[in-house]
Amino acid sequence: MSTPRIPLPDSYEGILNRAQFAARTGEAEAAIDLYRRLVEKLGRLSDRILARRSDLRDLHLQARLELVDLLRLEGRFAEAIEVAEGLLKTHPEQANIWRRDVAVLRSSKGEVDRGISELKALADEDPEDVWTWLVLGNEARIEGRFSESQAALARALEAAKQKDDPKITANIHYGRFRLFEATGQVDQAVAAWEEAVSAEPEVGRTVREVVTLLTDAGRYTDAQRFVARDENKLQAGFQRGVLADLAGDAAKARKEWQAVASMDPAELEYGQDCWVEAVLRLADPAPALQRLPQLLRQHGSVRLLILSGIAWAMHGNRERAQALFQETIGLLRRARPPKQKLDSADWRLLNALVSDAEMKTTLKPYFAVLETIWG
Repeated sequence: MSTPRIPLPDSYEGILNRAQFAARTGEAEAAIDLYRRLVEKLGRLSDRILARRSDLRDLHLQARLELVDLLRLEGRFAEAIEVAEGLLKTHPEQANIWRRDVAVLRSSKGEVDRGISELKALADEDPEDVWTWLVLGNEARIEGRFSESQAALARALEAAKQKDDPKITANIHYGRFRLFEATGQVDQAVAAWEEAVSAEPEVGRTVREVVTLLTDAGRYTDAQRFVARDENKLQAGFQRGVLADLAGDAAKARKEWQAVASMDPAELEYGQDCWVEAVLRLADPAPALQRLPQLLRQHGSVRLLILSGIAWAMHGNRERAQALFQETIGLLRRARPPKQKLDSADWRLLNALVSDAEMKTTLKPYFAVLETIWG
């Protein structure tokens, strides 16, 4: 058996590997510098060489796409736009994709009217392009332009009839679910989600979102029906505990959370945040703190970061909690739509689990808590 070839560090492949490793390990600035170096190095090659070496042309494209994605994650939208616009010149055969990406980046940058207008123009140029209508619908929803979102998603559904592609249809109905969720139309949201699952059963993995929607609406019996459809044991057990707690059955809630806490979160593909929260709701953060470093490396998410902050607050470490909440807010400021503080629901969880009044006073400013005369 031949030994796999390891690219030299300063070869094209070597620079790409180093950039990808830096991005994976959180060294964003180093990764961006390496990607830029690779893009510039490949950009100096003549069109004749790139035409003859399709592998290098593809590598140039890959490097720029990964650079755009990293710049977007870092909130450096103007730089991301500049890199993405360069693809219009070098890969004009996919111009619609790049124009769509640039329009989304403009909205992310804060140029919402221009971004939405560019998406509308692109959709009008090619009314049969389902993905442009879908992206327009989702972007309009994110920006709170709900009537425009609904109209675009309706056009997407109409265009999808010509494609007969279940995955596309599922994406559109899931977009409708998110729209109805945002506008508080619970029954319509559930119906749209069911349409998405009917088209593509894999969408069923998002059932937790339906459970949360119904739970927040106070429809606990309906929520239970959807919990029963959740194939993820961590999520289903945790949600059963939440619903029992809301129904006033503290003993049953604790039993459900204990069952979840006894599982190994590493054995499941997703749902690790439910394991962490179940452990925290049992009032002992130690098991969660022991596993969180590994879980964050392998399944890092905003939710896990928030729960990590709450765990350290329960443990009495104010500085670690503050650092984690600040890191989370940094991520949320670059999210769509951007947020400046953590949700009030997360505050209610921390408030219920942390007994130290001084700790809570210190941490409260990180959360979007509505102050009243009753405190």
